Amino acid sequence: MTEVLKTNNMDTQKNYDWSDKVILIAEDVETSNRYYKAALSRTNAKLLWAKNGKEAFDLVDKNKKIDIILMDLHMPELNGFKATRKIKDLKRDIPIIVQTAYILAGEEEMCYEAGCDEFLAKPVKFNTLLTTIKKYF
Repeated sequence: MTEVLKTNNMDTQKNYDWSDKVILIAEDVETSNRYYKAALSRTNAKLLWAKNGKEAFDLVDKNKKIDIILMDLHMPELNGFKATRKIKDLKRDIPIIVQTAYILAGEEEMCYEAGCDEFLAKPVKFNTLLTTIKKYF
């Protein structure tokens, strides 16, 4: 999280003002969720949190304004692969960025087959997170 503190606040405000955006964070680990909240707080985006893939799907189904999703793969109830497929069946154009700490052989390819748009390995660096999201805004 020290990278967040080293970032120039003026640069972040100028380059990453997403006050009109809604980002859904699908993440079951509280410490990871706190990192994403801290990393994205300076962007002024509205942040939603789902603790599992089922909650993520339900939020997308009920909230038509979600602009992008950060999707963990290994979550209870409905994992990231299945949640990505269901969400893409519902809303094909919503960008989904998979982020995971557990990279197994073939897992990245499976993510793209499920419909994800990007794949990030944890720990996700602050600047990588922002530049990856910015590509879709």
